Amino acid sequence: MSEPGGAPASAASQRAAEERRDALRALLREPFVAPPDPAFRPVRRHETVLARLATDLLGYRLEVTPGFARLLKRPTAAGLRRPLRIPPGTPSGRARPRDEWPALDRRRATLLLLTAAALERRPGAQVAVGDLVRGVAEAGARCEPPLALDFDRRAERIAFADALDLLCHWGVLRVDDGSRASFSRSEQGEDEALFSIDRKRLSSVLRDSARALAANSVDDLLDESAEYAPTDEGRARRLRHRLARRLAEDPVLYADELDEEERSYFNRQRGYLEDRVAAATGLIPERRAEGTACIERDRWLTDLPFPARSARKQAALLLCEELARRLAASEPELASAELRAWMRRLLVRHGDSLGRSPDDPAEVDELLGSALEILVGIGAAAHGDAGGVRALPLCARFRDPALRVPAEAA
Repeated sequence: MSEPGGAPASAASQRAAEERRDALRALLREPFVAPPDPAFRPVRRHETVLARLATDLLGYRLEVTPGFARLLKRPTAAGLRRPLRIPPGTPSGRARPRDEWPALDRRRATLLLLTAAALERRPGAQVAVGDLVRGVAEAGARCEPPLALDFDRRAERIAFADALDLLCHWGVLRVDDGSRASFSRSEQGEDEALFSIDRKRLSSVLRDSARALAANSVDDLLDESAEYAPTDEGRARRLRHRLARRLAEDPVLYADELDEEERSYFNRQRGYLEDRVAAATGLIPERRAEGTACIERDRWLTDLPFPARSARKQAALLLCEELARRLAASEPELASAELRAWMRRLLVRHGDSLGRSPDDPAEVDELLGSALEILVGIGAAAHGDAGGVRALPLCARFRDPALRVPAEAA
């Protein structure tokens, strides 16, 4: 049997499967996939199959409109520990690895939410940045307790500009007139920015505002118990979704981090889950006694590429050698003083390559902090007591590293 045009059915089926895989990867990578993105047409073409796959495997809902496609996701516990990144405004900035983009810190996150609230309340399809500033200040004043915003402070205006950059990247806002420089000014000028508001994207970002208003904590926002039937089948679906999300979206799934019910289900269904996630996403499962890491060979579907040729990632890679040695000796805990001494010894050997001086305590601490942030982010280490860390099994994957001189220190 042949498809129209003479292509064998098996070849056509393979192409369709590859299209669905690439489309799902794009949906997992970006909050919105829009028509300019090459993945948008495959998403529309395979919408029914992708929606069923996302719901059955991950428990996610696929939203598709003529203007965008969006996978309505829930963050994993490890995902909550990794900051949301703000794409820089320049092409050269966006070309840098995602983990080098500015992080959405607490203040920027607050301004982002207040901006979304101000946009939701504002009528019309456009807004000037000066009017938006006043709307954000009013939204802050309506909070309980009220949030004081001081747009006379340059740091506040820059944080606000970063929040606007993120909304522009998502397509919620579009700059129609004026300059980006006006984002960070409190006084209106001739180049004051004028935005168009995409109401459909805004409502997708604020998809459950009633629940958000009723929430008292992040746990309230993440609670999904009401979405599953209180039956054996409902519990099994919930476990399958939670474990598949961790395989697809976290650097590593450790069995000892699962609760008893999750671990029992994972042990029974491990091969099935790994195979399905691999087929759907193109990730390659690496199974160990301690758990599973799904590897992304081309690094496209990752927010923390590692190893890499920046100084902080080279330092993190070299630190894995000591972590793996301590783990093999059943002494996984390293105190902060031990870590500083180890980092100083690394800089004595490799300081020229890493661009740091072993005799400068501030540079030692800065590089150590950056390296540990990376290792905790990928699941190779965990924070311990009093500034120390605990080595985790993934660090052994990077034992015996060879240092390559980075193109430039980072």
